[in-house]
Amino acid sequence: MSKRIFLAGASGVIGRRLSPQLRAAGHHVTGMTRSAQSAGMLEGLGADAVVGNVFDTEGLTAAIKAARPEIVIHQLTDLALLGDPARYAEASARKARIREVGTRNLVRSSLVAGIGRMIAQSIAWVYAPGPTPRREDDPLDRDAPPPRSTTVNVVIALEEAVLRTPGLRGTVLRYGQLY
Repeated sequence: MSKRIFLAGASGVIGRRLSPQLRAAGHHVTGMTRSAQSAGMLEGLGADAVVGNVFDTEGLTAAIKAARPEIVIHQLTDLALLGDPARYAEASARKARIREVGTRNLVRSSLVAGIGRMIAQSIAWVYAPGPTPRREDDPLDRDAPPPRSTTVNVVIALEEAVLRTPGLRGTVLRYGQLY
């Protein structure tokens, strides 16, 4: 069963691997990226590329409407600064903004565009203490001390936006150490 999919974060570590897999499964993929250079790479993978910014809600809504997807897949993240320990605080702030504000914008734009289904990435290393292996419905560590609490709180905001927004059927996948 072929679906039209809008893949936000299509040129990222996961997105660039997911795009060809979705295409191979027969789906039509519109991949959003922040750069024109990455757009060419996405087209080479068989996706329709759109250059956009999750913080530009008007442009984001227009891009989703133009793609006419049945499902929005959220693979947004910001890993560009992770290799530089001197910029750890900046990298953390950028990731937090994408998870919290970016997710909220993607949810809102999807609903305005009439899309009621979203699959979103989350992270698996913020679970509350407990036995392993973990399940995706196990609780997150809401009692974490700073600075871990900041990460946990933005992950909770991401998951709640996707799972609890009226009119949106959301699925959250908690990823582990993939790369």
